[in-house]
Amino acid sequence: MNTQLLVGIAVLALFLAVPTAAVTLQDDTTGPVSLESTSPYATTENGELELDFAKLNDRAVTTTDDVFTITATDDRLEGVWLSHDISGVTFYENGDPNAEIDESNPLNLATDETVHIGVAVDTHAAVSGTETFTVHARLAGEDHRSSDIALEGVTITQPDLEAGENLTVTATYENRGDATGLHTAELLVDGVVVDQQRVVVSPDKSRTVTFERTMTQTGTFEVGVDDNPSQTVTVRKPAKPAPDFAVPNATLEADTLRPGESAVVSATVENRGNASGTTTAELAVGEYVVDTRQVELAPNESATVSFEWRFDEPGTYDVSVSGADAGTVTVTEPRSYTADVRNLVTPTTAAVAPPLAVGAFLLITAVNRRRDLWPVWYSDEGDP
Repeated sequence: MNTQLLVGIAVLALFLAVPTAAVTLQDDTTGPVSLESTSPYATTENGELELDFAKLNDRAVTTTDDVFTITATDDRLEGVWLSHDISGVTFYENGDPNAEIDESNPLNLATDETVHIGVAVDTHAAVSGTETFTVHARLAGEDHRSSDIALEGVTITQPDLEAGENLTVTATYENRGDATGLHTAELLVDGVVVDQQRVVVSPDKSRTVTFERTMTQTGTFEVGVDDNPSQTVTVRKPAKPAPDFAVPNATLEADTLRPGESAVVSATVENRGNASGTTTAELAVGEYVVDTRQVELAPNESATVSFEWRFDEPGTYDVSVSGADAGTVTVTEPRSYTADVRNLVTPTTAAVAPPLAVGAFLLITAVNRRRDLWPVWYSDEGDP
């Protein structure tokens, strides 16, 4: 039998994105592998690794053969691989972009052997933002272990508050399995995921994730974490001078698109309060906030904010801005093309024109998660 270990989670940033949190690579210094930076794109400090790729060419594939190294430090090691759900990114070994490293093609390293890891970024599919990837190791000679992370409870510290105050939501997770596991905690407001954090939980331990959100609009909202039942939060108009923001309407420029085209979404933001202030307008596609705009308004002032979001995958998507319904976008199936062959005949020669091959690329990107960094949250409650 063998054991699969979660070695660690690291940050990958694309296009001038700046990570806002470092992520620990492994739970202790005696892990089965070690990782070291070998390029300006990777940084390691105190057992932490971050990758940062800036100014990549649009609609191109950029390869960097030697970004960091993986060294085996345990003689029981049977395989090492990397996993992620980042569109357009591939990890490969020893300068060969075709030698992708994943669970079906793991690294097989002898003790103290080092392999150089390259990264290919295809900007046809990759988008700006920060994401995480996971390093896995498989050890021989032990029973199989797995994680079992469950949400134990959600606490909202102040379900009745004034506009402009912070809402604090705390979620506690417990790992009932016998291996370290990773979970993405999602904060939902009225059914839309407005924030996410990733949490690593050791066996038989618990971790607490805390979300902070400034409530700038008055009204009642259903707030929850993951699929846990939501709770009603009431935001009242402030008694003292303060801003009071509202988004009364949102509109779509076009509701039918082809893959690769962008939708333009506009919304009106109003300050109905009696003091100046700043709010965040949030564009939601489906169940996830995918883009934001900061808006500063004086009392009784309004402004129009615009978003542009590209849709690459066919389907139907609900679009809204800060709770204001903008409508539905339908992305049609890509067009199909046929080859056209023409025979060109002259008195002395006959030639066949080459087929006119037109490729239709379906570029698939994830519109269902926010492009912000998902930090791994370590609480003071419980040891790793």
